[in-house]
Order: sequence, then C-alpha cells, then structure tokens
Amino acid sequence: MNARHLVIAGALALSAVGCGVSIKTATDYNRNINFSKYQSFYVKSGNSSGNPLMDQRAAADVTSALKAKGWTEASQTDAQTAVVVHAATKTKHTYETLYDGWGGWGWRRWGGGFGDTTTYVSDFKVGTVVVDIFDARSKQALWHGAASDALSDSATSNASITQQAIDKMFAGFPPEPAAPAGRS
Repeated sequence: MNARHLVIAGALALSAVGCGVSIKTATDYNRNINFSKYQSFYVKSGNSSGNPLMDQRAAADVTSALKAKGWTEASQTDAQTAVVVHAATKTKHTYETLYDGWGGWGWRRWGGGFGDTTTYVSDFKVGTVVVDIFDARSKQALWHGAASDALSDSATSNASITQQAIDKMFAGFPPEPAAPAGRS
C-alpha cells in the first residue's frame, strides 16, 4: 500500500470516528404546556430516509428515549401524544487534494514547486432525524427536536450514531414548566 492510500484510509477512519462528535441537536417546545400531564405516546412514521431499516431504528430509539423518561407506549386510540419520526438524507461532496512531492531545488522540477497533485471527490450523506410530538386529541404541536449528522451510510456505525443523536436530542426532555411571568 503506498503513502497515498494510507493517507486516504487514515482520513476516512478519522471522519468515521468523528461522526458522533459532529451530531448537532436542537429542540423547541410550546412554553404554555405542562408536560407532566402527558405520560403516554404512540409513534407514527413521517418522511422516510429511503432506508426502511434506518427509519425503524430511529423510531425504536425514540421509543426507548421516551420510555426512559417514564412515558409508556400505548395504542393510537389510548395515547395522549402522537410522536412523528422523520428521517432525511442528502448527498454532499468533499474534495481532497493530495500532493505527491513538494518540489524543491532541483527535486522533480527545476526551480521548486509543489510537484504532482491528485484530487479525489468523495460523496457522503448527511442524515437528519426530526421528532415532532403532538397532543393526540387536539393535534396541537407540543415539542420539536432535530438531530443533524445522525444517519450514515454505514450499517455498522448507523445504529450507534442514531442512538447517540436521539439520546442527545432527548437529554432535556420533558421540558420544565415555564415560570409564571414576573418571577425569576
């Protein structure tokens, strides 16, 4: 294996390890809702990532996160909340240029210079999981969470990354009741 292949393999390994660190989450919720009155949910599929296993895994991770918070899964007719799980992927491109030699005085080229360069184009998918929680009766939005960089093409790392993203998204769930106006 030449040096160029080692550099490429090292870069790919580092990017795979760094995936968990790059997960970004954001949440929002209705500040007028007391979440303590909600204790049950059912999961409803939203937009698909195009990979049914990935979608199932995301929904299962959301179910586990809610159960860990003390909520119980119920039938659609009995649940207090409806949880909609969306998964989306999109393709992005990266360009990596590798230099084969630095030139120098009389080395490879007379008068210096960088030497030969090779540019590689790599496609990768950035995944986003979005979770929306609604009051099952009124259909009023209660909570919204999103985790970007949460889905990958690798089946091996996907389960771990999705679980990390969902755990991070639900870290502060359920939100504390808002303080009455004028008090701090």
